[in-house]
Amino acid sequence: MAVRPVPEEPPAIQSERALDPTATWELLERVSRLVEKLRQRRFVGEDPVVEVPSATKRRVSRATLIEEAIVAALAAERLGALLDLNGTLVSVAEDVAAEELATAYRALATWDLRAAESALARALRVTRFPKHQQRIALGWALHRLVSDLLRLVPGESKEKSLPAERLVAELLPTLDQLPHEERAFYQGEVRRLAAAWREAATDDRSWCVWALFRARVALLRGEGHETTLAWLLRLARRASLTTTGDDPNGLATLLRQAEAVFQLLATPPADESAQRELHERATEASPRDLFRALVAVLTAQWGEDALAATQRFALALWVPEASSTSRGDV
Repeated sequence: MAVRPVPEEPPAIQSERALDPTATWELLERVSRLVEKLRQRRFVGEDPVVEVPSATKRRVSRATLIEEAIVAALAAERLGALLDLNGTLVSVAEDVAAEELATAYRALATWDLRAAESALARALRVTRFPKHQQRIALGWALHRLVSDLLRLVPGESKEKSLPAERLVAELLPTLDQLPHEERAFYQGEVRRLAAAWREAATDDRSWCVWALFRARVALLRGEGHETTLAWLLRLARRASLTTTGDDPNGLATLLRQAEAVFQLLATPPADESAQRELHERATEASPRDLFRALVAVLTAQWGEDALAATQRFALALWVPEASSTSRGDV
């Protein structure tokens, strides 16, 4: 039997130039001082423009000019300020803003509200483009929509619809820097998600899909052992899955273990042996195992992939056609 030779690991590339920590911190200190000066000017109501130093009015070396230009560009990027580049105003951090916006929207599509908040805040701090600013505004409105989906229980909330549906509907016509196709897409997404939530308020199977979605997010985002188990138990009860009878797939055992967690928290038995037995059962409770078991049982009952069904509560993202893609599109 022929043996494929293992290629030798290439030698590490040795650079003749070494990193200078002292020079690094000196440069960053200069950037920090300039940023602080610009912040003080902003504090009194100015919108300062960072100017690249010129050699026309003073005698300095070319190396010094280059250093000062680097400091100016870095300060402008840190603060999201405009940079005067040979008489032309440029915004030097728009690529950063575009990447943060893409990160924020991807986070919204996977129900990661904290990551979306952070990315939207970072994008807002550095952008000056109206298109980016309007996408940030839309991102916050969509953030509210996803939050409503997670927070409001269908059929149990006093709200008859998602409040963010109206918020986004009123905002979209004002976003005149965004393509019509993009605004129409998100208008359709908001209506779809709101309709799915309203359907779950009156239809048991749709409610179970929503509850599985809610438990999935709790599991993904580490909301806590008890939180995930609570949603899974509510789902099992609504789907008429009991802890009694035959248990060929182990679901009843997993449900009893989950129930033991809350029995200990609420009314633990006075009998010491019963309490010990309940504690042992609760210790074995596994949100992940119970989630997988419920997905398997519901998939068999419904005739469709129960996990895939939860995607109806996921925000889809607008993707511009390649022919119309321009810089700055998310």
